[in-house]
Amino acid sequence: MTDRAESGSRSRTRRAILEAAVVVFAKRWTASLGDIATEAQVARSTLHRYFPDRDALIRALADDLLDLIDRTISEAQLDEGSAREALRRLITGWFDLAPRLFFLFNEPSFNTPDPVPWVKDFWERLDVAGKPIEALVTRGQTDGVFTGSLPGTWINRLLWWMVYIGSEAVTEGEMTRYAAPGIIIQTLETGILARPEGD
Repeated sequence: MTDRAESGSRSRTRRAILEAAVVVFAKRWTASLGDIATEAQVARSTLHRYFPDRDALIRALADDLLDLIDRTISEAQLDEGSAREALRRLITGWFDLAPRLFFLFNEPSFNTPDPVPWVKDFWERLDVAGKPIEALVTRGQTDGVFTGSLPGTWINRLLWWMVYIGSEAVTEGEMTRYAAPGIIIQTLETGILARPEGD
């Protein structure tokens, strides 16, 4: 086997393990590495060659999520078209990342009063990754597409949590994976009131 072929094979195996971890952890965040190896259809010893322990796997999932967020934001072309159109593209693409967000935001190591350095670094990098979304919110408010009566920081926070709770609803069987992005977008665009007060 050539070095290039071996490298390609290792990359595919690593990706298969990461994707299996997303599937398994979305169902049960306490799942074992053995469960993930089974889902990835690799031997447990193979999984351990890539990720010696759960912490190493979690770190890899966090790094992978940041890469995917960058890619999703880039592909959504947030500078193109109206802010409304850009928001729809963002939510539609972003929801593919929802299981990863849902798992990591519930992972105990991400929710401690004094997180370890690599977790702190993750949150800092996530803030940087989200800057184009903050810019979209500002553009939307300037253009009058998004309400100017709410702080931009609140709208930005709301977008993250809408994707999160959409994933939670899918995980709990309240809505389908295919319906969720549209429901999120409808909620953001029209809210929950049937008509304005006084109508």
